[in-house]
Amino acid sequence: MVSSKFFRLIRGDHIEIAENSRIIQADAFSSLLDAKGLLEEVKKDAKAYRQSVAAECELLKEQAQKEGYEAGFEQWAEHVADLEVERRNAREEYSKVIVSLAIQAAKKVIGRELELNPDAVVDIVINTLKAVKQHKEIVIYCNRVDLNILESNKPKLKAIFENVKSITIQERSDIDEGGYVIETERGIINFAETRNRWDSLEEAFEKLMEQKV
Repeated sequence: MVSSKFFRLIRGDHIEIAENSRIIQADAFSSLLDAKGLLEEVKKDAKAYRQSVAAECELLKEQAQKEGYEAGFEQWAEHVADLEVERRNAREEYSKVIVSLAIQAAKKVIGRELELNPDAVVDIVINTLKAVKQHKEIVIYCNRVDLNILESNKPKLKAIFENVKSITIQERSDIDEGGYVIETERGIINFAETRNRWDSLEEAFEKLMEQKV
């Protein structure tokens, strides 16, 4: 077998003299490099090279898989985040629609109730007057449509108060039907114009829907 003491194979197609080796005479070189020994050296070197390449490829494969997994995970996480944003936007949009539809439906119900039962406005005013039942001078401003109804129920309104001196009911053109403003000797204590009540209800409904989104 040829000794690697005198030469070494490198990954190529030539032979290089090993480092620190003595010079081999030309007549001795041919006897050392017999075909069998050279073949064995080539096989050993090729096997080692294949193992080295295989190990490097496996390392590169693992690295690529890891990088691919991490990149895939990041892409998936971004996709999930985008979907969450879209979900929130969609819920906010349909929440606005729901609030609008609910308020419109309530307005129709209340409006229909006032049409079928005009005295309903009296009950609404009475519920508000209970908060000022100790006041003595009361002025109720209302829409022209509700004026006669409230006037005809003035005794019922007076019954709420403990020691009222006067209750006056006056028409105001800037108040919608079903709305009213109550003023006492202490000032305006309740502005219950219909539009404002709906705005307050809508705002409360929107806040409730936001908490559920």
